[in-house]
Amino acid sequence: MPEDLSILQDEEIQAKRPIRSRNGCLTCRRRKKKCDESRPSCAGCQRNHLECQWESSDSLLKPRRRYRRPSLAENSNSLPEEIQRRMNIFFVLTPDLVYRLLGHFLDDSPKWLSTRTGSRRTDYLKWLSPAISNSPLVLNCILAIASADLLKYDRGSREIRRVAVEYYGKAVSGLRTAINDEMAIASPSYAFAPDYTPLAVLLLCVHETQNFTESERILPHLNAAVFLLQNRISHRSTDIGMRGFLFETFCYFFSLASFSLGSKLPLFQASRIFNEPMVIEHLRTGHIMGTSQHLFIAIYRVSSLAQTLTSGNPKEVSVATSELASLDEDLASKHPRPDFGHNMNIEDLNDAVTSELYRLACRIHIKKLLVSSAPDEESAVFSMVEDFIDKLRLLPSNSPSQSILSWPLVVAGFSATTSGQQRIIVAKLAQIHDEWQSAIFSKGAAYLQEKWRRDKYLNHCHHDSDSTSSSTRSRQTYDEIRTTWEKCPVILA
Repeated sequence: MPEDLSILQDEEIQAKRPIRSRNGCLTCRRRKKKCDESRPSCAGCQRNHLECQWESSDSLLKPRRRYRRPSLAENSNSLPEEIQRRMNIFFVLTPDLVYRLLGHFLDDSPKWLSTRTGSRRTDYLKWLSPAISNSPLVLNCILAIASADLLKYDRGSREIRRVAVEYYGKAVSGLRTAINDEMAIASPSYAFAPDYTPLAVLLLCVHETQNFTESERILPHLNAAVFLLQNRISHRSTDIGMRGFLFETFCYFFSLASFSLGSKLPLFQASRIFNEPMVIEHLRTGHIMGTSQHLFIAIYRVSSLAQTLTSGNPKEVSVATSELASLDEDLASKHPRPDFGHNMNIEDLNDAVTSELYRLACRIHIKKLLVSSAPDEESAVFSMVEDFIDKLRLLPSNSPSQSILSWPLVVAGFSATTSGQQRIIVAKLAQIHDEWQSAIFSKGAAYLQEKWRRDKYLNHCHHDSDSTSSSTRSRQTYDEIRTTWEKCPVILA
């Protein structure tokens, strides 16, 4: 019988039969035909002289899924032992989901919490693992971060979306209670302050950063961190490593946030933390920025002085201008520039290049704040941007330091004047976004491109207007810089 005729007859017969089953033979299901489920060979396969294939009885017992990620429960040995012991205590009803979220956090958190290489890449787990086990507040923060990040790769999952909202709400609610409890504790009995509450605050800063939420959402976290860490300057810790990690993480987030949100942050109170010798000693651990710790303090000082420039008090402005010039000279002369030779190991190269990129961005930032229209100053800024791009090329494409390059890239891009410089910086932001999937990089690129378009238009207008004095143009430039930085997305770098 011709095959076409056989298929037509098959369709006529099937149309008359009411039976429709999802458990038919594999052959009928592949052909999208109805199956009467007769075994060992159904009527449709017999009629069309086809091999009738069936699923094994073992596979029928297993639930089918449209796609399958590697089972985190199967790989539960990769989770720290103390976390495994607590799973059935905290989340009896959904252990598989908890394993999935914790597994995602353990796999991806080095992108957000470390610039180390090799065995030091996950050093932070020395402090996080016990905290996850012992503090439901910290655990809720971890699950909020993991679920929100996982949602980027599975946007259609209503379960993950619900979990992300639920755990973020639990984390914020629990944090309010913990801070209120700490405020009620008298200082003398606070000799050994637990560090889980400030750790939870800073983990929420990671959440706002990685998921690029509205800038206002990071402000209460940073303000709370100032209060909590001030209480810990003069009190010892049972875990020195954890305390150092907290101060380094705080200084990183707060210094970069003060870049454009300084007027909304308690800069004066934070000064006590940044100027404390014990904190400076803690920064030497270098879990986030390696050998660039001193630049945390430099960025904070520049941002604090930038606020003084807007005070309108001539004396204060004069002092701030002098201090900025002195800081620029210090960055130019007192910090040794490494020899980027071929003999450098990968960790030293990452540290050296990252430090140099931040140092150059600090100097470019200062030059812009001073707003000098002198040709030699403009030439100096151009040279620094060129040097920045040269050093950027030295950073390996898979360097973990790329996760913290948003701030220096946007600051250098702010002063990039040639199309070549601009293309390289935007391409780098796009490359990092593809790898890290954090909108901070794509938003940074969009911010710069809009700024460059505006600059091109303003330059065209200035070229056509001979009546505008150079001093007026400088003032317009300063106002533009101040206004534009308030909208700069690198606060969540």
